[in-house]
Amino acid sequence: MRRIIILVSLILISSTTFADTCAQYRAKYQCPGNDKKPIHLSFDDGPANLTPSVLDLLKRERIPATFFVLAERLDCQPHKTQCQAGEQAACTSYNYCLEHRKTLQRTKQEGHMIGSHSYSHLHLSALPIAEMEQQIQQSKQIIQPFFTTSPPLFRLPFGDGWFNRNQKPQVLQSLAKYGFKHIAWEMSAYDWRKADQQGDKILKTVMHEICSKRGGVILFHDGVFEDEHMGRTFTGDHLAEWIPAMRCVADFKPLTYFYKDLKVIGQ
Repeated sequence: MRRIIILVSLILISSTTFADTCAQYRAKYQCPGNDKKPIHLSFDDGPANLTPSVLDLLKRERIPATFFVLAERLDCQPHKTQCQAGEQAACTSYNYCLEHRKTLQRTKQEGHMIGSHSYSHLHLSALPIAEMEQQIQQSKQIIQPFFTTSPPLFRLPFGDGWFNRNQKPQVLQSLAKYGFKHIAWEMSAYDWRKADQQGDKILKTVMHEICSKRGGVILFHDGVFEDEHMGRTFTGDHLAEWIPAMRCVADFKPLTYFYKDLKVIGQ
C-alpha cells in the first residue's frame, strides 16, 4: 500500500511540475489559454544519416509522423554501376543509399507514413510537362515498396505547383494522373533558414505557429536536398529539446486525423 501511495504521489508531483513548466512556456511564447491544437509532424528531404535519431525520438515520445522522401536517395542502381566501374565516390554513395533504404523500411515498420517528395528536389512547374511527369513517375516506381497509404502521398518540393496552383495547374493535374494525393502543410518550422538555426528561433516560430492557428500539419526537415548524406543537423540536434515545449500546446495526431479518406495499407 505504501508503495502505491508513493507512486501516486510521484505522479502528482510530476504532473504539477509539467503544468508549471507549460505555464512558463505559454507565457514565454505568448500562447493564450490552455487548449492544445491537433498537430501532425512531417519531415521532408530525407532519408538522411540523422533520420534514425529522429525515429528514435519519435518512438520514445510516441509521436506519429510522415516522411516525404526524395527517390533519388533510394535509387541505388546507378551508384552500384559506377562503383563497379571503379568510381570510389560512387561506392560511398551506394553504401549510403543502401542505408537509406534500411532507414525507410524501419520508418514504415514503426508505423509512420511515407510519401514521395519527387525524384529530385526541383521546381516542377518550371519543367516541361514530360520531364515533370518523369520526375513524378520515377519517384513512384522507386518508392513503391515503402508507400504506406492508398492513394500514395506526395509533397511538392518548395511547394511549387501548390502555392501557385492557379497559375500552374498542370502540376497537381499530373500528380492526380499518376494516382498521388498531395499533402501540403498549414505550418512551417522554417528550419531550413540558416539565419534561424541558432538559439530558440525555430522553437519560437513553431510555438507561435501552433498557438496562432487551429492546428494541422507542420513542416520540418530531416534531410537537406543539396546534401546527399548527413541531413538537417540543427533540427536533428534540437528536436528533443523542442518537443516538451510543443507538448504544452500541441496534441500530436496521426495524419489520418486530418485526411480521413486515406486508407493505411495493412490496416
